[in-house]
Amino acid sequence: MSAQPKFSPEELLEMENASPIRHEYIGGRLYAMAGGSPDHAAISANLAGAIASRLRGKPCRPSSSDQRVRVTEKSQNWYYPDFLIKCPPFRFHPFDKTALLNPRAIFEVLSPATQEFDRTKKFDEYKQISELTDYILVSTDAVRVEHFRRLDGSEWVQRVYTRREDVLRLENFGVEAPLEEIYDGIALEAQVVLPFDSEFLSPNG
Repeated sequence: MSAQPKFSPEELLEMENASPIRHEYIGGRLYAMAGGSPDHAAISANLAGAIASRLRGKPCRPSSSDQRVRVTEKSQNWYYPDFLIKCPPFRFHPFDKTALLNPRAIFEVLSPATQEFDRTKKFDEYKQISELTDYILVSTDAVRVEHFRRLDGSEWVQRVYTRREDVLRLENFGVEAPLEEIYDGIALEAQVVLPFDSEFLSPNG
């Protein structure tokens, strides 16, 4: 694989802003945001509608996947979350003036090619955003929504929803979004949960 040519930060941003295709910039390389599957597109649209409608009249506002994000003022990397919630006062990068520095909630709709990165290294970067309180991963191969919420300090807790009748609760924003809306029109089964057998963990074997 040939190395990408070197560009200055100014040249990179100029190319990105002029490009009809969005690119994430990670570790010194540009990665084109390839078009997702039909289910990915539909779930992303459903998610945006379900959350945005419940933010009406509230100070925090929704932003689409066109909103570029950097995790700190010194970060070279930039990302385009599938959806996010931002709360005033909004802070933007001093050089990349359209890149948001302080999203409060980030949503990623998973795809097979990127889900491992979204769960690990990308989440590790997002954790550097001091104002970030919620990180939500939405599966496209099963009815499954994972909600990570930051407690005081650096501790995160996870809540997982696996049924269409479940309701995603975002307490930090006063928002409750039914999974039935997020997966509306999507032919996916609920995630299979193995039955609990009390004898399996019996100390008597």
